[in-house]
Amino acid sequence: MVQTTQAPPQGDPNHSPHEAVDLAQTPAGRTVRRIGHGGVFVPADPDAPEDPKDSTATLMPRTEAAVRRDLREHRFDATTSFDYLLRDLAREFPDAHLPVGERVAATRDALMRLGAGMIEAPAPAPGAPPAPAAPPRDSTIPSIYTYWGQFIDHDITLNTNGPDDGSGAHGDQALGDVVNDPFRVFEPDVVRRSLHNGRIPLLDLDSLYGSGPRFAGEKDRGTTRSEAAYVPDSAKLRLGRIGTEPFGPFSLVAPGDDPQRDLPRSTEAGSERMPLIPDSRNDENLIVAQFHVAMIRFHNAVVDWVARHEPWFAVTPRELFDRAQELVRFHYQWLVVNDYLRTLTKAGVLDSVLATGPTLFRPARRVSMPLEFAVAAFRFGHSMVRGAYDFNVNFTGNGPGGVASLDLLFRFTGNGGLSPNPANPSPALPSNWPVEWPRLTDKGDPLAFRMARKIDPFLADGLGHLLNEGNTAPEPVKALLKQLAQRNLLRGYMLAIPTGEAVAAELRARPLTPAQLRQNASPEVVAALDALDGTPLWYYVLKEAEVQGNGNFLGEVGSRILAETFVYLLRLDPESFMRRPGGDWTPAYGVRFEDGRLITTISDLLAFAGVFPIGQDDAGAPLFRRNGDGYAGHDGA
Repeated sequence: MVQTTQAPPQGDPNHSPHEAVDLAQTPAGRTVRRIGHGGVFVPADPDAPEDPKDSTATLMPRTEAAVRRDLREHRFDATTSFDYLLRDLAREFPDAHLPVGERVAATRDALMRLGAGMIEAPAPAPGAPPAPAAPPRDSTIPSIYTYWGQFIDHDITLNTNGPDDGSGAHGDQALGDVVNDPFRVFEPDVVRRSLHNGRIPLLDLDSLYGSGPRFAGEKDRGTTRSEAAYVPDSAKLRLGRIGTEPFGPFSLVAPGDDPQRDLPRSTEAGSERMPLIPDSRNDENLIVAQFHVAMIRFHNAVVDWVARHEPWFAVTPRELFDRAQELVRFHYQWLVVNDYLRTLTKAGVLDSVLATGPTLFRPARRVSMPLEFAVAAFRFGHSMVRGAYDFNVNFTGNGPGGVASLDLLFRFTGNGGLSPNPANPSPALPSNWPVEWPRLTDKGDPLAFRMARKIDPFLADGLGHLLNEGNTAPEPVKALLKQLAQRNLLRGYMLAIPTGEAVAAELRARPLTPAQLRQNASPEVVAALDALDGTPLWYYVLKEAEVQGNGNFLGEVGSRILAETFVYLLRLDPESFMRRPGGDWTPAYGVRFEDGRLITTISDLLAFAGVFPIGQDDAGAPLFRRNGDGYAGHDGA
């Protein structure tokens, strides 16, 4: 079935129809909790308490009500919009897309088979015959880029979706999900109108800061629960504590006397262990949680640097916070472009987009997220996820805990109970579990096991059965919610994402041949592709990376979509580093290490934050950056 409802007319395309309540222009109300991997926000708790520190609602009531109104009336006041990067292809629906109409059921079946074939087979059970040797799947990309990408995604995208109740003024209130029966494919106009983003996609780190702290006399600030993540009367963000004593066979993770290495967590009854951060999705696995910890510590370290080196910005806590936040955002955004994108995209593509400016995205509302990016291309990171990691001194190949499996990384989170046994949860992250970032960041590391998996259409076994997803759903819905590849493929189909071939032709990129799309694929995947009239864009981007970059960087189509999207969003934001007077902000204008060194890589940022060693002492032990008597990045509480 194909939805054919026409979109209602819009007013000024660059603005919300009701500017007086346009929360899309501010991070107010952006705090979200209890959202899992790939999850969606459905407003459902209008009676939540107003006190930010006591509320366990996903959003505060005022924002809940605004989001409900957005969905009901097809407005974009508390939410921002999605749109198509390639509007000409959207206008050609369904000619540039997978088949619709009578072929929806057959296409859905082929996508389900394709998704099943993309997940690698699980390891043989003990005592079973060994499986045939698989080709190496290690890339040359350090593993941190997998989870840095996840952090970026959570900062710019939150789908506010839910079941279609038919109450919308012009059709669907929301589009529902891929588990709906019957499965439906929606026309592009309906997708634009019905799909809402609970994030401002401007890389402004609202997932770190929420609405910011509230200082004395600032009655109009601090409207979300994010105040709970701030040190009272301070410009610093709060941190959680871990133990500093070893236990069992495990060693302390250097530096062992640093307790501030967990997310701040609630101790309130009913919400124990929940992270006091503006987006709980950053606590869905331990690596992204530790990345969020590093960002908190980087902010705190920048606060200390500004107080020491730019005291004219530290006259009041508000001035100190605002300056530190500006520097953190600039450094982060500069690194997204000059480290993250340069590592993961094909050489020359980013420089071309920077030189000419983004030329593709012309959305109806300027603050929008491209669907080809959010639903397909940027999901390339799923293929980079390993089934296990060389995580720290305890969880490594010859460590007492063995390698850190994906399952364990999901368990040592708030939702997982911070414990290997959900029946016996822990109140805080145990002392044997902080990450050792050098194991996940070194581009020259000779140990291939420390790298991300290749960007290709082969996903780790753990992504075929997500630990924290769909556990309360009935079968067979539960199985689909836990199977990441099938969900991605069906979602792209449902939301009218054009085929990879159509996108390549529109971008004048070198197209993949049918033989290239099928090389190294299993018979099941080949059969599924043969049953499709076109290639899903997500699969195409992954296969292009395998063919054109040997899995070590994205190909032409994937690279162009990423570069166009990020440069568009950064140039759209009047407060980004690209919009500074002169447009020439570089790390030379930011914070520096004590020896004058600049922050030019993600490892530099981690080192400045005090969570990555800056050297070794005479005995060979790692040294970490300090601030006075404590480690850099501490919250001072």
